[in-house]
Amino acid sequence: MPLLLAGLLTLASPIPFSPLGTEARAAPGALRFWNPREGRAAWTSDGVRIEIAPAPCEAPPQTEGCRFDPQNNQAELTVTAPGVAPFRVRSDDQSSYYRVAVVRFDRRDPRPGVVIVNESGGSGGDVRVQLLVPSHDGYREAWLPGQLQGELGATLADLSGDGAVDFVLRDGAFDSAFGCNGCTPRPPVVLTLRAGVPTDVSREPAFAGLYRKDMAARRSVCISQKPDRNGACAAWIADAARIGAFDAAWEEMLRHYDRKGALWQGCAVTVYPCPPGHGSAYRSFPESLRAFLRRTGYID
Repeated sequence: MPLLLAGLLTLASPIPFSPLGTEARAAPGALRFWNPREGRAAWTSDGVRIEIAPAPCEAPPQTEGCRFDPQNNQAELTVTAPGVAPFRVRSDDQSSYYRVAVVRFDRRDPRPGVVIVNESGGSGGDVRVQLLVPSHDGYREAWLPGQLQGELGATLADLSGDGAVDFVLRDGAFDSAFGCNGCTPRPPVVLTLRAGVPTDVSREPAFAGLYRKDMAARRSVCISQKPDRNGACAAWIADAARIGAFDAAWEEMLRHYDRKGALWQGCAVTVYPCPPGHGSAYRSFPESLRAFLRRTGYID
């Protein structure tokens, strides 16, 4: 079975999580769900103890949980691993719930690391992935880059076979870019750690099968006569750019896109709404899409 397919099957497996005495254990790589309403929780995985609890509301920042609920929605997490001092970190202060896993980011790491998935919920489903990366004397904090959406599978795994765990999420830059939130699919984004640095590896050949699969789903909508199909066209072309198939897909898209569909309009400044005189004025979908793909780094 190809490595990528085997990894995807692993992602779909249920979380092996079972109680043991007064504390619980989770299998390495298994993401455990935690909601601040659960209060304090603790478990062990691969020799590492995780303790998570709502951060005290007395400490800034004052989150929505502190203002409207009985407890903070920001998490405070303590990692205890053999041979190093306990490491304490806080999640972001905008999320509603969390998923946490102990995982070896790279088979050469001195000890397991920790993944904290900060999830906001909502229609967009923004996700911030916080990594506690092993260092020579403990841990250091890092974050996966980009505007990420979607959901990681139940169990984290090495999908490419290079010895490093891979994270497959979705590109949140496409959120509502060509119509409504549900009208613009988000292309996959693949990230991993290289020499301890979070890195986008979406263009690497090991993941081409993932993009071909996504292309097939988006192309079928783009070449249909469905309204609001331009969002699917945008995701299809972005997928094609990842695997060197941009030119052929672009020529086919030109024959099928909706001439009356919504257009992305960029802004020269990061202010919302875009001030007068700073916005673009694209008049066709191809013009708008090409500019968008340049802005988001899919093409030069």
